[in-house]
Amino acid sequence: MKKIICVSDTLIKTFGKVISLLMLPLIFQIIYGALMSYLYRAPPIWTFEVTLFLYGSMFMLGAAYCHLEKKHVAVDALLHIVGPKAVRRLNIFSELVVLAVVLVMFYISIPVAYRSFIRRERSTFQTPFNPQVWWFRWVIPISCALISWQAFINMLKLITGQELAPDEQKGEGERNVA
Repeated sequence: MKKIICVSDTLIKTFGKVISLLMLPLIFQIIYGALMSYLYRAPPIWTFEVTLFLYGSMFMLGAAYCHLEKKHVAVDALLHIVGPKAVRRLNIFSELVVLAVVLVMFYISIPVAYRSFIRRERSTFQTPFNPQVWWFRWVIPISCALISWQAFINMLKLITGQELAPDEQKGEGERNVA
């Protein structure tokens, strides 16, 4: 079990760091588009869609890494006033909610992505660029699969006690009461 968790964490971390490199072409593309618009009064026709694709892919595919690193938004008002066992139970419940929501999104997004692939769907923004977007539709189910896997691994960590939640790592005297 410990080996599976360790391998999963390593894969998600590596994938997240690779996906974060999408920021570099995004920065280049934005600077290039702004310079072309400012200097020549002629922004490239592909600027809007490419920005959408790069940022959307980075945001969605990086979500599992964000979940692994616990860098997401979390409402922890209850965690400060309950004991360690209740904290663990609440964290497991939170992971179950994440897992349920993401699995529903996965279930809904697969047929949409498949139909888009079959039709070779193009952009609906009706710009002269008009790229194919069917491949972009697959980012959602792939991201949902990654996030659901990470939520499952987080639950395993909490159930087996391999990783303590942040509030459980503090001693009783250090707990903040808000």
